[in-house]
Amino acid sequence: MIAAFAARFATRRFRLAASAVLVALALPMPFTTGAAWSADPLPTSTYHTGLVNADDGLAIKGYDPVAYFTEGRPVPGNPEIRAELDGATWQFTTIEHRDAFLAHPTRYEPEYGGFCAYGAAQGQKTDIDPAAFSIIGGRLYLNASIDVRTVWRSELLTAIAKADRNWAEVKDQPILR
Repeated sequence: MIAAFAARFATRRFRLAASAVLVALALPMPFTTGAAWSADPLPTSTYHTGLVNADDGLAIKGYDPVAYFTEGRPVPGNPEIRAELDGATWQFTTIEHRDAFLAHPTRYEPEYGGFCAYGAAQGQKTDIDPAAFSIIGGRLYLNASIDVRTVWRSELLTAIAKADRNWAEVKDQPILR
């Protein structure tokens, strides 16, 4: 009887711990700057192709990709502070953000070319809502809406793995709106 209770408690405790880890991973993580942050660029993802979600040439609807990390929220970029990269125009709130992006673009570019991460997991290329974002493991993921982000976060580990596998085929599809 004690063994059965211990086994049931251990299973319940494991599920609780696993749930806590998934919740922690799904929450936007703070971004640190300064000496504690290595200046070495992160390795380029194998599924990064340079293909960018850029309506009329403007990447991620004109939002500053660096601000997601430094301010923890989406911030529209200034049209006067911009850079050209990967065939798209990126806008920034400050010159410092632009310079940081150009120094290490793979650190700040959203995964899957800035298309919806959940869409990529489902095998489709879909547009995004810049407010529906997550920073997981130091990477920026965008989703089609806040509701889609909620579903994506509930399937986080499998969704990222699926999107990573699917992106090679999805990147060449037309965008679904």
